[in-house]
Amino acid sequence: LEERSALIEFLKESNIMAAFHYVPLHTANAGERFGRFEGLDKNTTIESERLVRLPIWYGISEQEQDSVVGVIKEFYV
Repeated sequence: LEERSALIEFLKESNIMAAFHYVPLHTANAGERFGRFEGLDKNTTIESERLVRLPIWYGISEQEQDSVVGVIKEFYV
């Protein structure tokens, strides 16, 4: 969670908006109400905490893609 939050903030400082909004179905309100979860949650919640939604869409230019990738690389160097 800390790394994800730091990455999102780092991207924001470069005017790149990224977000986190994935909630595993079994922990969502509807999932808890209408579904059921069997066994142990060994992976879903942990992996969901790593997800970042990057600003990539159908019309993004190659230059914009390179910019996003470059800032992410800069974060991890």
